Amino acid sequence: MASTSAGSGWTTSRIIALAAGSVLLLISLAFIAGGGTLAWADQEQLRSGYLTTTTTTYSTSGYALVSDPIKPYGTWGWLSLFVDRARIRISSPDRSRPLFLGIAAAGDVERYLGDVSYTTVGARGGHDVTDHPGIGAPAAPATALHWAVKTQGTGTLSLTWDGQRGHWMVVVMNQDASSALTVRAEAGMSAPALAWLAGELLALGLLTGVAAGAMIVVSVRLASGREPGATRGTSRPPMRSRPR
Repeated sequence: MASTSAGSGWTTSRIIALAAGSVLLLISLAFIAGGGTLAWADQEQLRSGYLTTTTTTYSTSGYALVSDPIKPYGTWGWLSLFVDRARIRISSPDRSRPLFLGIAAAGDVERYLGDVSYTTVGARGGHDVTDHPGIGAPAAPATALHWAVKTQGTGTLSLTWDGQRGHWMVVVMNQDASSALTVRAEAGMSAPALAWLAGELLALGLLTGVAAGAMIVVSVRLASGREPGATRGTSRPPMRSRPR
């Protein structure tokens, strides 16, 4: 009758090692998935230099389309370590209609549009719009206040911004400050460090996966009564002596 090793079986330490290895394996898969996603995003970025959102159509019966306040160095300020600059592109269905696109301090924009009708667009884009009623009429935007960056004209307008400390708003208007506005818009960001970050996550995922695999294999083999690295051999029946 074969004897089992005295050290076999599921001891507390082996159960803990198996559980820890399983958790590490899940973490490893998360790192690899994240690294793979960033690697794909970097390939998309190589095509145009920017990671862009889908193009969305926005409309307002008021005088302006305005973003919610943006704070580049706020809660999400750590993103500035990876994001180089942002780009916004807009166009009008009426290609001959001049548009204005600019970024200015949030306080200045709120004072400029304080008594006029406009629409704000939140972080969820077309699913996050709010209309603000008003009875006033704004001055032409180009010279109405100090803009960090601005552009105006017909066709497709493109604006790049490196980001600054403070609260900022993106403003889209008709160049002559008339009411009723429809534009197609997309936003993008340039992240030169994306490839490096993807490589770091993939490497970390592989290393974590190796450690997880080692913990799982060692705990299972010890519990089954075999030493790690040992191979299962074939046993021979005992030799019997022949009668003389």
